[in-house]
Amino acid sequence: MQNDVYEIVARRGIFFRAFGIYNEVGGFYDFGPIGFRIRKNIEAAWRDVFVKKTGAYEVETSLIVSEPVLTASGHLSTFTDPITYCEVCGTPYRADKLVESYFEKNGMVEEASKVKKENIEELEKQLKSLPIKCEKCGNRKFSKIEKFNLVFKTQVGPTGKEPAYLRPETAQGIFVDFYSLYQAYSPKLPFLVAQAGKSFRNEISPRQQLIRQREFGQMELELFFDPEEDAASEIGVYNLQSLLNEQINFVKAGSEEAKKDSLASLLSSGQIPHAYMALLLFLEKKLIGILGIKDEEYRFRQLEPEELPHYSKGNIDLEVRTSYGFIEVAGNAYRSDYDLGQHAKLSGKDLRINVNGKKVLPHVVEASMGLDRLLIAALEHSWQKGEDRGWAWLKLPESIAPYRYAVFPLQKDEKLLAKAKEIYKHLLEQGVECYYSETGSIGKRYAKADEIGVPYCVTIDYTTLEDDTVTIRNRDTTQQVRKEAYAIQ
Repeated sequence: MQNDVYEIVARRGIFFRAFGIYNEVGGFYDFGPIGFRIRKNIEAAWRDVFVKKTGAYEVETSLIVSEPVLTASGHLSTFTDPITYCEVCGTPYRADKLVESYFEKNGMVEEASKVKKENIEELEKQLKSLPIKCEKCGNRKFSKIEKFNLVFKTQVGPTGKEPAYLRPETAQGIFVDFYSLYQAYSPKLPFLVAQAGKSFRNEISPRQQLIRQREFGQMELELFFDPEEDAASEIGVYNLQSLLNEQINFVKAGSEEAKKDSLASLLSSGQIPHAYMALLLFLEKKLIGILGIKDEEYRFRQLEPEELPHYSKGNIDLEVRTSYGFIEVAGNAYRSDYDLGQHAKLSGKDLRINVNGKKVLPHVVEASMGLDRLLIAALEHSWQKGEDRGWAWLKLPESIAPYRYAVFPLQKDEKLLAKAKEIYKHLLEQGVECYYSETGSIGKRYAKADEIGVPYCVTIDYTTLEDDTVTIRNRDTTQQVRKEAYAIQ
């Protein structure tokens, strides 16, 4: 699947490497018009499920973060990956991924899964004992593994004396703004705050296209609550008790096998650390279903103690099967009161709020989703071989397709061209997402529309000139029906 779907990506300019003509800096990608539209539609689907239907407050915080914020959050001391260098050509590698990749290439699935739990000393032993080669020069000797901080550093002001950083996540802006939001809007707990935007991580060796980047799209929801109170029965339109009956594919810590279980069962057994996290898992399953990812193609994986971030009282990742294997598309964390407590301590500000006459420092559960990884997953799972029609195509759900309609005159006849442009402009005036093309044969134009996932093609022919009806071709079935042109929505 991988090569075929990415042939469409390259041919139609869905996304491509940034600064590509210079062939120097990796880990940055630009999105062409098609990729931009699909990506924005995925974000809109997330916003509908996680923001509009939960009643969350959506914010936009600064991309530049001052040093005290990341000191308090722990990013400057703990946000690291193990780095090693080829001793001949100096190429840097993320040591754990180098070892993991070796095991995966040799079909050693169990060994590969254990790498994420290993410390630096264990990784160094494997680098020395395994026949791992530098990808550039073929050398087998690597330097001592060190910790590499992933935060991009910059400076504020002309003197350079005020260090700052590109935000490594959108969450810290929400935590720092929490008290201001509480004062301005006087919400009751649970209080939900969401944000979508760019985050930045100085990855050691970015690879696998959009999966590991240095600049990436992130969509996060932070749910603040009183840990001494029972979970609310309803969050927005969602009834907590009802959704707990939902069955999910779940991999328990220490296991490699996903099994179906209910959110209620996983919650009562302690596999899910809080009822509000069960809500987040429900929302994520709902979202990936909207993106066209089938039930058997995802799993929720409980992280083991060795994998947990420094702030976590329990993490569960959402992983989707792709040509790269299962990739994490969302991380769910019970962050307790770690972040608010750290910011209160370092800033000297009391961030507790009044809840029924008592001072409370809220706890937080978080759902952090990778927008670009979801794009990859949606593209791969929508890819169709198309042997029956002679070309591969994308069966994107209508809600995330780049356009609803493609408008085509059957031939380059001046009367047909004029009528087709008139109908195209009418659709644009109605706010319908569509594009117009008169270049190439009608078959080639159908093929292009299929390739980029457009659900319907509107063809203007000579009958249109007589009665204002058009042919509408369905992407999925290729069947065609006639409809009144100006009634299309």
